[in-house]
Amino acid sequence: MNDTADTREEMASVLDDEDWQRTVEDILEDGPHSTELGKMMGRDAVRVSIGEMSEQAFHEKYHDAVLEEFGVDERPTGSEGSDE
Repeated sequence: MNDTADTREEMASVLDDEDWQRTVEDILEDGPHSTELGKMMGRDAVRVSIGEMSEQAFHEKYHDAVLEEFGVDERPTGSEGSDE
């Protein structure tokens, strides 16, 4: 297996790792925002980074939840050079 495939496999393995999940929960519980939203977005961010989900799908999936949680969605969503 090449380094890229090894890295993807390693990153994908954290999605179901109980220690990683507990660490994420501990960090997010100390913050003022939704722990569950943070966990879901974090898992899907890993999926984006390993090519299992597109950035566009990620932004579409969480747009309404981000608006509800934060009142604004200022995440960059446009392609380079666009006004979004």
